[in-house]
Amino acid sequence: MATLTMGLAEAKANFSRLTAEVNRTGRPVTVLKNNKPWVVIQPVGAEASTLDVAVDFMDEYSDVFEELAK
Repeated sequence: MATLTMGLAEAKANFSRLTAEVNRTGRPVTVLKNNKPWVVIQPVGAEASTLDVAVDFMDEYSDVFEELAK
């Protein structure tokens, strides 16, 4: 399950809807500031383990890793 990302302005403009969606799906959202990860919004008690973060990263950039493996 890849982590969703969105810009700070979009998160701010849609904060109520964003938090409702995060709570409903359980999927965290990384908010970017100046195109860099700034904060993560996630449901209470849903702290990601190191393994979860690594798997999400590998999923998100699998195409890059496939190219590097050639």
